[in-house]
Amino acid sequence: MLADTFILKVDIPYSEYWLPLAIGMVVGMVAIMVGRLAFSKKPVNAPVKVPLKVSSVPGNFDPFVQGSPSELRRTLRRGGNPKDVLYALPENKDRPVHGLVIDRSTGGLCLYTFQEFQPGAHLVVIPANAPELTPWVELEVRHCKHTGDGYEIGCQFRKTPPWSILLMFG
Repeated sequence: MLADTFILKVDIPYSEYWLPLAIGMVVGMVAIMVGRLAFSKKPVNAPVKVPLKVSSVPGNFDPFVQGSPSELRRTLRRGGNPKDVLYALPENKDRPVHGLVIDRSTGGLCLYTFQEFQPGAHLVVIPANAPELTPWVELEVRHCKHTGDGYEIGCQFRKTPPWSILLMFG
């Protein structure tokens, strides 16, 4: 008789259906919260970027090979293998000259030539092995640097060519 006085009897309709469901939902929510606390990644403090001083760059540093820490380009450039191209002045497309693409991006090309061009000059270029109906791509010379026997000419596309044409430059 004494045991009957401590048992709480609650007469709730349909408790045999929703009570196990409610207990299962509570246990599931607790398991999810404990799992998130146990397995969530702790935020890692980002490393502090220290600006690179010009004096700390070694003398043989080549941004075309290692990439520049102070890169200002809007598009990433790709080195890759040199690609044979034909280039000419826009009015002399019938007499193109051989050159090499040594660097390319979606913004322009870097050509290696034996001819010097002044910044602002306009050129047209086409891959040397391009199909017959491939259009010439118009470039504007941005800079020209004497290297070894030739010149590295940094050019910007006057109008970005379609992706299918860009892929032909390597």
